[in-house]
Amino acid sequence: MFSKRAVIIVLTVASAGCSKKADETPAVEDEWPQHGLTEAQANEVLAQVGDRTITVGELADRLASKSPYLRARFESPERRKEFLDNLVRFELLVYEAKRRGYADKPEIIRARRNAMIQQLIKKEVDEPLEALEITDEEIKAVYDANPLEFDRPAQVRASDIFIKDRAAAKALLASAKKTDLAGFRKLARERSEDEKTKSDGGDLRFFEASAKGQPPAVIREAAFSLDKVGAVYSELVEEGDGYHIIMLTGKRAGVTRTYEQAKRAIRHKLTRERKDAAMEALTERLRKQINVEVDYDALKSVEVDMPEYPPARR
Repeated sequence: MFSKRAVIIVLTVASAGCSKKADETPAVEDEWPQHGLTEAQANEVLAQVGDRTITVGELADRLASKSPYLRARFESPERRKEFLDNLVRFELLVYEAKRRGYADKPEIIRARRNAMIQQLIKKEVDEPLEALEITDEEIKAVYDANPLEFDRPAQVRASDIFIKDRAAAKALLASAKKTDLAGFRKLARERSEDEKTKSDGGDLRFFEASAKGQPPAVIREAAFSLDKVGAVYSELVEEGDGYHIIMLTGKRAGVTRTYEQAKRAIRHKLTRERKDAAMEALTERLRKQINVEVDYDALKSVEVDMPEYPPARR
């Protein structure tokens, strides 16, 4: 199987890794020794599972990839046996999964492709960006250019019951004013004619007074005019082809952020922008190297009958 000398060398590396200096030059894959092992020692077989072998070198690589704390746990013979047994168990499961044809399943192929993409992004985007420091001067320049961008305006949350008939809406408004939040949501689920929100008890989520789009301006104005959570707007809100009954269900005060308070968010923003730009540059470079043909005209005629809910996983 493998020599006693090889095992001793692996153990030395596993324990000595805790004190290795961070600035030491890492070993190059083709240079020997690695982890204190010669190439011959590293190629000695510790276990075989089907057609898959686990070598001394692989065991050393796996141990070296662990944190110093975890490496220290595997210094004893019993713990090393446990570590090797875990590798064997892993390979047993892989072997059986392959035997059953799982490797050819679409979801497995997608997962493998995604893993390859993540490795590519790590090498071509993430690692180069790690060497580029975002300076305080850059962060301050972003903040000074538009300090209001990093403030958070006041927000409210509301629930809505929509009724097309005015008389029915007016009668329901009287009932809504007498109920609490749970009762209002129950009314919304039972009586609202807005299919998009009724299943959620009429919940409109949080929104700002000046937000564009949904909900409509008249509903935003009604919600912001209410002072107390649980209060119902006193009048029907006419909008579109019906009437809305509005209850205030939550409030968030506005926040004005100083430079120091916004600094972390700006750093994240710049990091994200740099990564987006690097991804775009990588994609453009690959498009020039690899033949790509896309038929957007054909896409226009594609019709897909999508189920209302995704199929349950088996």
